[in-house]
Amino acid sequence: MKRRPTVRLVLAPLLVIAVAVTAGWLVDERGAADPRPPLASALDVLPSATVVAGFTDWSAIRRDLGLGDASTAAARSRMGDDAALRDLSTRSVLAESVEPMHASYGWSVADLEWESYGQAAGGAAMVARTSSRVSFADVENRLRALGYTRDGAVWTLGDEGRVRVGPALASALGTVALLPGRRLVVATSSAAYAPVVLATIRGDEPSLLARRPVADIAGQLSGSASALVQAQQEACRSTAVGEGDPDVAAQADAAVARTGGLAAPRYAGRGLVDGPRRQHIRFAWAYASPRVAADQLETRTSLATGPFIGRSGRVEDSLDLVSATVRGSAAALRFDLDPDRGAYMSGEGPLLFAACPASR
Repeated sequence: MKRRPTVRLVLAPLLVIAVAVTAGWLVDERGAADPRPPLASALDVLPSATVVAGFTDWSAIRRDLGLGDASTAAARSRMGDDAALRDLSTRSVLAESVEPMHASYGWSVADLEWESYGQAAGGAAMVARTSSRVSFADVENRLRALGYTRDGAVWTLGDEGRVRVGPALASALGTVALLPGRRLVVATSSAAYAPVVLATIRGDEPSLLARRPVADIAGQLSGSASALVQAQQEACRSTAVGEGDPDVAAQADAAVARTGGLAAPRYAGRGLVDGPRRQHIRFAWAYASPRVAADQLETRTSLATGPFIGRSGRVEDSLDLVSATVRGSAAALRFDLDPDRGAYMSGEGPLLFAACPASR
């Protein structure tokens, strides 16, 4: 019988986390490189009302795929294909438009350090940090040539330009703001939402990372090439087991009853790290206290092996549990993953070990 991973409890002081986040922001304000992990930086530019956040570390993907700066069409094509096959680009909104973006805008995900995308009730935003080789003067010239008009900090694509770049890029980049000093490109779902995102980046409004549960999850998922963070309602909806199938629901209820019960997290996340043969994926949940997180980790560890209720086979057929940890208020399970046997970064599909209490 395979031994259950040991649960490790690590309590990070609140002051240390607060100082680290603040110090990282002040360093970035002075124009120097942000010393924080890319995921933390990416969550710090999304508004605090964001309920679903996706992150893609394009610099890490190029490195892990051995592509250097991916400056040729062949390298960009390989990057796009391999990243998709290995579930690394699932959270990106720009990944499917690499060559069209190069042709029209002069840059693409091949020229990004990271990309984040957040959805909130008030709108959606994509924020990307470019590599140092991207010239923002050239970016502005391209925007003018494509038919964008500028109103203050916001560039809006006109009707003729939308036809020229095509529906995918027009949807993703219809409203754009540029922050050359931070090497950030911001695209929002509407011109009205752009000031909200820009105020967040300036520090005038709180960011998603300013929420303590999100900061704890970011700590658990640090180093991920692709990550997803969801607020409670979205996390519970996306992992629900047995919706519309009474038999599966009964199996899930029985399994949970044997483990001690599930509690809904304040936020949940998952992050994928690539490797030459296998990957590893971490699932994390933030609760009201470290003690609740530790209790829930015991329950969720018990559900992370055995029959894959809601799916086929056994959990360990695709997810091999290797560790269980608590850091601050966030619990996390880490699994080895064969990319040919499972893909989980869409954030959709029944996962009992990641689920919430049944609402039925």
